[in-house]
Amino acid sequence: MIVADFAMVPMGAGTSAARYIRAVYDVLRESGVNYVPGPMSTSVETRTMEELFDLIEKANIRVAKMGVQRIITSIKIDYRLDKEISIDSKMNA
Repeated sequence: MIVADFAMVPMGAGTSAARYIRAVYDVLRESGVNYVPGPMSTSVETRTMEELFDLIEKANIRVAKMGVQRIITSIKIDYRLDKEISIDSKMNA
């Protein structure tokens, strides 16, 4: 399992990002992945890197379709190969 943390910043969209965040959460809900919203980023669990980057690409496309011309996306990835991890296992460690 891959646990990743990502944040998207819609540039030039004003000071409130709430509507863009809701759009990203819509993408996450539609995907069926486990995710946990945070105050500055969102944690997700995926099985593969391909699934992770496909999800982030879909989120970027959704925000771009809202008229945003520039999106900065930051990603941190925990790709652990020696044992299964999850958001819950990391929170309880």
